Amino acid sequence: MPIVQISRIQHRRGKATDLPQLAAGELGWSVDTQKLYIGNGTVADGAPAVGNTEIITAGSSAFTTALTYVYKGYLGNSTPILTGASGDFTRSLQATLDDHVSVKAFGAKGDDSTADVVAIQRALDELYSDTDQDDARARRVLFFPAGVYRINASLKIPPYAHLVGEGPDKTVIRNSGSNAVAVTMDDDGQVYGAIGNSSATTPTQIQIEGITFRNTVAYGGVSIDNATKLYFNNCKFQGSYAQGGVDDANSKGITVRSTSALPCSQITFNQCQFTKFARLVDLSHDVTNVRFNNCDFSISRYGALLGGTLDGSTNGMTVGPRDVQFSGSSWSTIHQQAIWSKNASGSVYPRNIISTGNWYAKDVANSNLGIGSVNEVPIIQFDNDECTSLLDFFERTDLRRADGSSHMNAAPELQGIGIQSKAIKSFTLANNQSATTVNEYPALAGKGLKITYKIVRGTLDRTGELIISASTNGVNYDDTYTESGADVGVDLTAVLDNKDSTAGNETVALKMATTNATNPATIDYQTTILA
Repeated sequence: MPIVQISRIQHRRGKATDLPQLAAGELGWSVDTQKLYIGNGTVADGAPAVGNTEIITAGSSAFTTALTYVYKGYLGNSTPILTGASGDFTRSLQATLDDHVSVKAFGAKGDDSTADVVAIQRALDELYSDTDQDDARARRVLFFPAGVYRINASLKIPPYAHLVGEGPDKTVIRNSGSNAVAVTMDDDGQVYGAIGNSSATTPTQIQIEGITFRNTVAYGGVSIDNATKLYFNNCKFQGSYAQGGVDDANSKGITVRSTSALPCSQITFNQCQFTKFARLVDLSHDVTNVRFNNCDFSISRYGALLGGTLDGSTNGMTVGPRDVQFSGSSWSTIHQQAIWSKNASGSVYPRNIISTGNWYAKDVANSNLGIGSVNEVPIIQFDNDECTSLLDFFERTDLRRADGSSHMNAAPELQGIGIQSKAIKSFTLANNQSATTVNEYPALAGKGLKITYKIVRGTLDRTGELIISASTNGVNYDDTYTESGADVGVDLTAVLDNKDSTAGNETVALKMATTNATNPATIDYQTTILA
């Protein structure tokens, strides 16, 4: 509405205790409190109540008393909800804003220029490690707005920390010091070697999401030390390793450090990215129940190196990694093995290492030189038992043809001690065909195969199991099956097919032949390999 009779606006000044009832639109300045008021006017004029309304100034207690907040719901004022038992519950704006906290409230800039390590550490300490940390109300979510936060020393992440960024390559913590980007600590600020001293709470219940941990020098990403119950969601771990570079034991995307008294356990990575570290994952200390789900691993010397320095006697390395699973993840541009579970001395070694439903690109485990490189090594290497590869897809094998236009790899998909179950495949052979290659299995000398199959030919079918034992001297096989009625007229055999020049690394070819019975024959089969 238009302002009327502007010439009648008056001004008063004096002490707050002498503030009178101001006329409608009249201004009153409180000299001693530095506050400004305006008269409401009368109810007859349309004011909700007679009185004076404070106008916000630098002297106002605006966020604690002057401004209030009432939750209205998603429909707002059109259909407000009731927040109290008999009316709306009102909170101050200060209390409402304090429901959320940003690292910028502690002085961090995120401008890729300012040294932010002190400000971020202050936020972590104040929220999770100070004297009131035992009060659950202090353990708020710490928000990292998009930006690059430069640090030159490891951030120390305490128990109950919950850090949230705006996503990989949006919120970036960028380290340029000779250390990991982040390590875990206890609630007294003690790091590895002293964690848990004086009954301090050890690192636990830590959640981190939507943050890139980037190291611009040849050091690590995150070291999980004496910690339990850590959860990383949609994070990125990025180092400075260049494709084709040499191994560097300091360049680890993720590692753990345990002691015998305080081993690590229950660590989960969901939809995370690991790239440009010599070792994307390096686990030798005692740790159990580690999960990598729907992650991406790329550009490294080794993908996951498990038990590399495990010796069975060093404090914290007495049993090694156990129950480590990689599922639904992709692996590419990895110079050597994607997963290598190494054997340690005596009976101490990583146990229950599982790869399931992963995709391994053609540039994995061949020095990034492509299919057929003489530098190929196993994509997965299990030097110990209790390990499994289940329904994994290996692109470098799938791209090799059975017609001789390309050759099988000199190294197998999986090597060592373990079991590999491959996905179901199908093959159709026309009527009256001589022995034709259905599939080839690379570098299987000394390995056993079990092929479970069903053959359908017109109205006839056969269900069976073909057991193959391969050595450099030949192949032995046994085909045990049951047919629905008459003879299906299909013969399954296995032969050695020396497609590579490496002695002792022979290829086993599964072959199929059909008699003259009019109909083609289709075999659906699944292969299990005992490595």
